Amino acid sequence: MEDGRQFGRPSGEEGRKILQDMNEHHRPLMAWALSKLPVISPAEILDIGCGGGMFLKMLSEAYPDAGMTGADISPEALALTRETNQEAVSSGRLVTVLASVSDLPFHGGVFDLVTAMETYFFWPDLAKGLAEAARTLRDGGCMLIASEQYPHPDFKKRNDRNAELTGFRLVENGEMKRLMEKRGIEVEIHTEEDRNWVAFIGRKSIIPLI
Repeated sequence: MEDGRQFGRPSGEEGRKILQDMNEHHRPLMAWALSKLPVISPAEILDIGCGGGMFLKMLSEAYPDAGMTGADISPEALALTRETNQEAVSSGRLVTVLASVSDLPFHGGVFDLVTAMETYFFWPDLAKGLAEAARTLRDGGCMLIASEQYPHPDFKKRNDRNAELTGFRLVENGEMKRLMEKRGIEVEIHTEEDRNWVAFIGRKSIIPLI
């Protein structure tokens, strides 16, 4: 039986297997979420909770001129991210950083696009994590947070079971929007209701509320 803690902080052989499975399992969600972004030409991209690196690979193909940074709390995840993106690593386009979303080791306003796929529900402090993510985003930059589950009565049994297994904590879509807007991110919510997918697309363009 899988250790539920591995989903939030993968390690060892079991963690690597979970990361590999996630790379494939989450690919449709990633493609859908990426398609919801407006037309942008980011110079620098940060992917928070980069996992096995599949979304970074998709970002590198979508934005071939962008520099990319993958951040994760799991050394195993970062190792697989580098393997998944060997060409980008070798060319210097991609760097990986061992870091928590609660304390990102970057100056403010250095990224044009900040993304977080299938990860926000593991953050120890969602409000603090969003504040840190917003801090690193330049004025006018975009933020994408996506999940293959959000609170919905049709999926409650499945979501409750997954929460019990992995320890994740979902929030209502309206609450996520409120927290992002509190940090100066104007937000649009996109859902694929039949699949229980959600993508929060934001742009840093309003004055943060203190």
